[in-house]
Amino acid sequence: MNCCICKKEIFKYPHNANPLMEGRCCKECNNKFVIPFRIFLLSKEKPTCALLLKPQYVLEVLEPKKEYFTLEEKQKAVAGNIAIAPERMGDCFVVVNEEGALRGMPPNLTGYNIFGWKYLGNILIVPEKIFEAPEEE
Repeated sequence: MNCCICKKEIFKYPHNANPLMEGRCCKECNNKFVIPFRIFLLSKEKPTCALLLKPQYVLEVLEPKKEYFTLEEKQKAVAGNIAIAPERMGDCFVVVNEEGALRGMPPNLTGYNIFGWKYLGNILIVPEKIFEAPEEE
């Protein structure tokens, strides 16, 4: 049996890759992708975190310093100026570096292999409810 994420052969103890992907995954992909994705999904009712997809096949759960993400926190996550991608993931914004090609950033194979997105550099998935603080009137 092969891992549905990295395609390597699984010799023993396959893990359930749902809800990230259909099928079974290896222990390494379970730890690197499936568990962080599940943690991110758990916070969907009352969002408290975002999901960072790095080109090197790494997913990280990020929390804002306060209740909402600041522009600076989003810029730090994508390593530069932000752009909101046209894709959405449910009620979440997909944030990328708007100068990824100009800066020679590597293709984000994590985003491509899991979601089919063709972006360079880090990809940040942020729930709309914590994307930014509401404007005060």
